[in-house]
Amino acid sequence: MRKVINCECGEVVRGNSDEEIVAAVREHLTRDHPELLEKLSTEDILGMAEEEE
Repeated sequence: MRKVINCECGEVVRGNSDEEIVAAVREHLTRDHPELLEKLSTEDILGMAEEEE
């Protein structure tokens, strides 16, 4: 099942697996929110992800 996270900045991040969504979010954080990169664990990211219908 595809996963999605809607960032507060308006970016929508998607991935086809846990690994993909975590990698995509880390890429987004690196590019747009570097101050948050070290604050969000893998578990935090997966906890924010929702299954996309």
